[in-house]
Amino acid sequence: MKFAAAVPLLSSTMPLTPQQSAEVKRLEDSLLAPCCYTQSIAQQMSDAAEQMRQQVTEMVASGMSDKEIIEHYRAQYGDRILVVPDGNTGQVLFAFPVVVFIASSGILYFFLQKLHRARRSSPTPGLAAIDGRALQAMKKEMEGLGGIPQ
Repeated sequence: MKFAAAVPLLSSTMPLTPQQSAEVKRLEDSLLAPCCYTQSIAQQMSDAAEQMRQQVTEMVASGMSDKEIIEHYRAQYGDRILVVPDGNTGQVLFAFPVVVFIASSGILYFFLQKLHRARRSSPTPGLAAIDGRALQAMKKEMEGLGGIPQ
């Protein structure tokens, strides 16, 4: 019984090769902490994330591949445990912002074109648009207020 409890402790203290250390880092960055699903286990400081980091290190030290470790956690927690979803879900999530940007840019372009055409086709109001009677009335009103400045 004591031996079985000591095996995980021994494997977690065993030095990893540089390749294994890189694999552990890559896996820690690709798995979300199950306590909150907002940060990877590399960033999260909860007990659950610490336990998962230790388990990942032990699994890598025991010779499990990335795919086997990912599948282990997917079986336990589902696809939600992955930072970047696999398959079609991942493609949709990466394509969605691009599609939204292109669509909103197109809508903005057509709106600005319509606004530009509307401004070009309507006459600009100014002194030329004021008829003579209105101009005379404004002149008389200004004279009544103290005269037209010279």
